[in-house]
Amino acid sequence: MEEKKNIQIRERAGLEESRLNQDFIDFLTKWSTPLLVVVALIVGGNYFYKQYHDRQTAKLTEAFKELSGAATVANPSPTTLEDVARKYRGVASVGELASLKAADAYMRAIIRGVKPGAEVNADGTVKEVGDELTAEDRASFLAKAEEQYRLVIESSASDPSKTLLHLGGLFGLASVSESRGEADNAKLAYEQAKAIAASNSEFKHFVEVADSRIASIPKVIAVAKLPTKASLPAPFKEDPKPADNITIPSMDAPGASSVIGPAAPAAAQPAGPQPAATPEAAPVQKPAEQPADKPADPAQPK
Repeated sequence: MEEKKNIQIRERAGLEESRLNQDFIDFLTKWSTPLLVVVALIVGGNYFYKQYHDRQTAKLTEAFKELSGAATVANPSPTTLEDVARKYRGVASVGELASLKAADAYMRAIIRGVKPGAEVNADGTVKEVGDELTAEDRASFLAKAEEQYRLVIESSASDPSKTLLHLGGLFGLASVSESRGEADNAKLAYEQAKAIAASNSEFKHFVEVADSRIASIPKVIAVAKLPTKASLPAPFKEDPKPADNITIPSMDAPGASSVIGPAAPAAAQPAGPQPAATPEAAPVQKPAEQPADKPADPAQPK
């Protein structure tokens, strides 16, 4: 009996194992394809993410490399920096940094009074006269600097990690207003920078900087209103050689030059016979005083 019972147990165990194997096969048949798709998506996603990350890293490295090459020269070109800003806008903070440096290059040219890239002699004069900024150049450079500063302000307004760049744009915008003599606009930009700095303990020191700049606005504007060298008329240069049709009078002649100014030309003589010159009367000499006659002695009695 026991042997028959054991045989029945083994038969039931085989049926149970067979049923489990069939369930596993059915499970694989039903879910193998979706599982393979999920696994493929995970593996492929990791691969593509790695490729994307590598491309972004390479692009970021290239962006900072171009920015460094354009900004670290002795006299950077603002147009080159503008190109870098447009090309890498949205790549970390490269776009904002390039715009700030481009605007600063325009402002530096305005302060120096010469175009970016101009060669300057040791005495401060430019080698090419055309490299001096005209009034039109100055107005154009101020407009371009304002445009770049505003781009930085707009792109960094909603990003707390770019607060320092935002402050730089506001301070730069204030300097543009000062250069134009717009005291109210300059003060408004400084007040905005002051409010942002006051709300962030990391930039508290900019509050004092803003207050100092607000107090110095009248002095800065007064200096900005001084005429530039390019706006002054050309100096008058006298001809060292007298013209052939001008007679230089003798120092002994009437109307000759004196220490108080150039000699006036002699008056023209009227045409026709001239009256003979009247000789000057000889000075009358005053006779020497003679002593008064001595009174005669009274007669002596005989």
